[in-house]
Amino acid sequence: MRAWTAFDRALGALVVTSNNIGSLLIFAMTIGVVADVTGRYLFNSPINGTHEMVTIGVVAILYLQLSYTLRSGRMTRSDAILTRLATASPAISRLLNFTFNVAGACLAAAIVYGAWPKLLGAWREGFYVGVIGVFTFPEWPLYLIILIGCTLTGLQFLALTAADLLRRPGVPERAAGGAG
Repeated sequence: MRAWTAFDRALGALVVTSNNIGSLLIFAMTIGVVADVTGRYLFNSPINGTHEMVTIGVVAILYLQLSYTLRSGRMTRSDAILTRLATASPAISRLLNFTFNVAGACLAAAIVYGAWPKLLGAWREGFYVGVIGVFTFPEWPLYLIILIGCTLTGLQFLALTAADLLRRPGVPERAAGGAG
């Protein structure tokens, strides 16, 4: 049980750090867009690459904050049936939660599997976004963020699965400890 607690705490620290980096990126993007709009309308001089950086930034923010959204219980899903099942049949509710968490971990693993060759290709070939001579940005950091974000999300799904398996029947989720 100590190993589980240590793993969950370490994962939690990584998830929170990833979320904080995403929040800083939101702040930086906001400043960049305001500076671009100000330069465009007051000085007729926009900042080159703002569009590309915002496009990349939105994707990066999504993957940086996805695992925290899951860990904090704010992942979008329909709970109407699960809430009723938890009261009527806790065993079926636990089975469905287990199934959803395993499916989520598998989906995250599939994204990691698909993004890995893209990361390597972007790194080796020097792929970039933007226009040469105006603004360019390498693609590999975005693929790295996708990989890290999906790895953390997959691990968080597995942690939720483990927490469900370790939880004693009849003990509320928060009282049982573990991820969440």
